[in-house]
Amino acid sequence: MNDQLPPAVADALTEFLLEQRRRAPGLVSRAVVTGSAATGDWHPGVSGIDVVFVVTRDPVNDLPALAELHAASDPHIDGVYLTESELARVPEVVQTAPQVVEGVLVSQLEGAQLSWITWRELESGVQGVVDGGDVIWTPVADRYAGTQEGVVAFSRQNLLDYWQRIGESLEQELAGREEGSPLRPETVRWVALGPIRLVATIDTGEVLSKTAAADYAAERWPEHAELLQRAVRDRAGDRQEFTVRDGRQALELLRACVDVAAE
Repeated sequence: MNDQLPPAVADALTEFLLEQRRRAPGLVSRAVVTGSAATGDWHPGVSGIDVVFVVTRDPVNDLPALAELHAASDPHIDGVYLTESELARVPEVVQTAPQVVEGVLVSQLEGAQLSWITWRELESGVQGVVDGGDVIWTPVADRYAGTQEGVVAFSRQNLLDYWQRIGESLEQELAGREEGSPLRPETVRWVALGPIRLVATIDTGEVLSKTAAADYAAERWPEHAELLQRAVRDRAGDRQEFTVRDGRQALELLRACVDVAAE
């Protein structure tokens, strides 16, 4: 029994990879689990499963069968299909690839997992290789030149481009609303926990889990510690109630993160 992944993740992926091999024989040489499932921060009903599928050939002819398989996965098994030669290049060179986002496979998708974050996660993920009727899981041993500098530069740019726009959109959404009116927990979790991970990466060169990043941010911005703790508890299944006041505090934290990127 694999002890490197949550049991629900290992079971779902084992079944998926065996069926994937049946539908596309010889295509995937190994599958590297990244994200929350590889960092001990995976929560059923909230977290998806992110995987880098390392392929031996162009998967174009296999994509229809793979699309059906991903769409039927529960929890969603998302990810990107890349060859070893593509992995050996910097992410900026690999501009598009077959990628699966929330169960939907797009044959040539830009962005998403094609970033230095994924390449950095590949250096500390969990690798699965189909062996007969089972999957053998081991720590991954990939190393790529420039990942630490790459994730820092990417995190800084992502805060200045993507997250700054998200902040502007949220500000418009909250404008004129009563402080105590309810706000979707997903919105608060997303805004409170997403940008802080990038700040942690800027500071450390590492890709932290959302929970670890919340602890990191709570030390840096203790005035937001209580909101961060509640966001983490909600994500773990201990449901919390959030209001517009919380949304504005999450927005304040987001702006602090953008300020770090602008320094």
